[in-house]
Amino acid sequence: MDVVDIDHVAIRVSDLDRALAFYHELLGLPVRDRDRFDAGEVPYVAVKAGGRHIHLVPTDENDIAVGGEHLCLLVRSADTDSRDELRDLLDRLRDHGVPIEEGEPYERYGAYGRAWAAYVRDPDGRRVELKVH
Repeated sequence: MDVVDIDHVAIRVSDLDRALAFYHELLGLPVRDRDRFDAGEVPYVAVKAGGRHIHLVPTDENDIAVGGEHLCLLVRSADTDSRDELRDLLDRLRDHGVPIEEGEPYERYGAYGRAWAAYVRDPDGRRVELKVH
């Protein structure tokens, strides 16, 4: 048996509504399983990133130690100058109070090679890398 891909990841969030405002409303990831969460069937609300899910698991803790955690979300661009389009996205996120790390965007290596990317912070302070692919 071989590991061939990632199905989902689960991350703890201190405020589900704030997390959904970031991942769903600002980044546009579709919401899954909200009705199942509300019915008490699952302990998370999922957002869909391509074919993968991110389970947002509410916790009673006010301060979640996210340390060196980060997740990388691939973003696509139809334009030829993806750096400018990524900068436009960062400006929109900044307008909504999302912290953007200093010096972003920057070209980084990843699973699909070198591409423009930027680190932002989710409502719990977790690093989220937005990478053009």
